[in-house]
Amino acid sequence: MQLKAHAYTRSKDTLAEELTKEARTWCIASPIAGDDKLNTAIDYYCKQPRVDCSVIRPGGPCYQPNSVREHASVVLNLYYKSHNGISPYCPADVGGISIVDPSKGSCKYP
Repeated sequence: MQLKAHAYTRSKDTLAEELTKEARTWCIASPIAGDDKLNTAIDYYCKQPRVDCSVIRPGGPCYQPNSVREHASVVLNLYYKSHNGISPYCPADVGGISIVDPSKGSCKYP
């Protein structure tokens, strides 16, 4: 029996995207990032296309728990998911990748 080698013709980025889609990952606020840095991140990422920050405003499904860290996690994840969950879009200075679903109550993370 002879084994045949299979050549991969996909680029590294395409393969990384496929692997990321297979795994459920989320971008959440770093436990060591301070509130000032997280607030700056919220302000910046809420201005980015495809990031709908209405979910963290009063009355939104992710307003509670009402903390800078929780709101930053929601916003960072929205930005990350708007870029197909590719790790460079989870900013290392304020966030990190989680394999544990951070959803809480009415706030369901995509």
